[in-house]
Amino acid sequence: MGRLPLEFKILRRIKEKLDKLMSDRGTPVEIRSNFLYDYIIRDEELKRVFTNRRVFNQFLRAQHDGGNLKQIIPNYRVDTSNHSHYQWHFYKDTSINAGQGKGIETVGSQLTFKDDELIVSASDGTLLRTHQERGIYEKLLKCNYLTIEYEFPVSIDGHKKYVDFRILNRMTQKIYFWEHFGMTNSDGYLKKMEEKLLWYKNNGFKTVEDGGNLIYTIYSDQNKLQRDTDNYINIIIK
Repeated sequence: MGRLPLEFKILRRIKEKLDKLMSDRGTPVEIRSNFLYDYIIRDEELKRVFTNRRVFNQFLRAQHDGGNLKQIIPNYRVDTSNHSHYQWHFYKDTSINAGQGKGIETVGSQLTFKDDELIVSASDGTLLRTHQERGIYEKLLKCNYLTIEYEFPVSIDGHKKYVDFRILNRMTQKIYFWEHFGMTNSDGYLKKMEEKLLWYKNNGFKTVEDGGNLIYTIYSDQNKLQRDTDNYINIIIK
């Protein structure tokens, strides 16, 4: 097997630096190439390669035009409308990973009662109530730059409800509330489900389908739950 071409080695080193930079909460959601350049030249090897911003931008352009850049650094966009001066934008990567996502933050249950019902342990040690909730939670953990809070208290006009998951996408700064209803074989549970959904509606919450930030899943079978979970997570990370 031949050795990796030099440009790919350089791109991978840039990607390492970019990932570290974007994982910092103080870094903006999206940065320009000048911002990235000022950061990567702290690396002595990259500083020798890119003696100034013009050389760096020329390298980016050549790798973009040759199709190499997207292979190594997918989280960028470029404005090519000005042929003599490409505009580069690098953004935080919220893609779904095989393992735990980058920059994930979690907060466990904030309930002060019924802690004995938290009997299902997730891969990060967080305790949840049901295996269905764990399935949703584990998939959220694979995303990047999310803050996930379990059983988050929502108070309106003195009335408090606990939402199963409050999710902040720190890239877009959008917040989502996710309720999962799993005991669909219980009449009493279904009544409570209807009451809770009505409470959300009466207090101005809209579902994501209607342009809001409320998500709810209702268990009917495992395959449908997995499809719904994947669909909603794709909405959250966009």
